Amino acid sequence: MVFLHIVLLPVRADAPEELVGEVVNELNALDQHIPFVQRAACGKTVTQRGKQYTHALVVELERQDQLPQYAEHPAHLAVLRKIGQIIGEESLALDFEASA
Repeated sequence: MVFLHIVLLPVRADAPEELVGEVVNELNALDQHIPFVQRAACGKTVTQRGKQYTHALVVELERQDQLPQYAEHPAHLAVLRKIGQIIGEESLALDFEASA
């Protein structure tokens, strides 16, 4: 079993492209900075099916009890501050246990 943390981000159309790129790169690198993050993947949707959500993040943890540690990790908090500068409304997060 793995534990998945999924976030949908509604990036503003007028958000600086360079800052959006930094956020995506930092989210993709979370597994390099947080030891218990097994995998992190972030990208921009290629369809309009996401409605206002333009970007998505998937983080794979080993266990559910690591989610609070992830939420408080300095690498996560640093990118979270930048996310606040590029989104126009609240993001949507889903967390669940899944088979590998």
